[in-house]
Amino acid sequence: MSQPRAKCGWRVPCRWAALALWIGLILAGANTRAFADGGTVRLSQTQGPYRITALTSPNPFRSGPVEINVLVQDATSGDALPDANVRLSLALRDEPDEARLFVAHSGATTNKLFHSATFQLPRAGEWTVSIDVEGPAGTARTSFDVTAGERLPRWVSFWPWFSWPFLVVALFAVHQTLARATPSAAHPLSTNNSSQRGGDGDNLGY
Repeated sequence: MSQPRAKCGWRVPCRWAALALWIGLILAGANTRAFADGGTVRLSQTQGPYRITALTSPNPFRSGPVEINVLVQDATSGDALPDANVRLSLALRDEPDEARLFVAHSGATTNKLFHSATFQLPRAGEWTVSIDVEGPAGTARTSFDVTAGERLPRWVSFWPWFSWPFLVVALFAVHQTLARATPSAAHPLSTNNSSQRGGDGDNLGY
């Protein structure tokens, strides 16, 4: 009678390593992409003929790479207006004359209804973000204030690339431990089966 045997070989460790690599790449992608579609809602109001919603990333908001997404809708029908022109103006509260201008482009994110601008925010502080919209029903202007924290240390953006090899080693070590334990767990089964066969033989002898 064939006995169940533990199956372990190069395929299993490689599967663990592949899984660890996949997890590491996901972590790296999530980290290097400091922002994603959408973000934290900073403003949602009707201004003239439009309803304007503004979102910021990352969260918490900080200096360095940032993204501002703007959704422009018809104030009456609620229909999105991806063809509207959206411009952003950012200025520190104590330096209102030193504004930085950006164009928010539609279709730049996964959600094609948003107008998005991605840029480097030079430093922490209290920022005023002004939004100018020009669309089929005319123009509108609104603004919101946002506090930007200090930029994250540069090494933080690289940590996943250095950490995932340790994850591979850890998972491989776990697999090796389980592989060693499996044959010993199967041994009593083999002993019991052998005893049972021997017992059956004795009964046949009588």
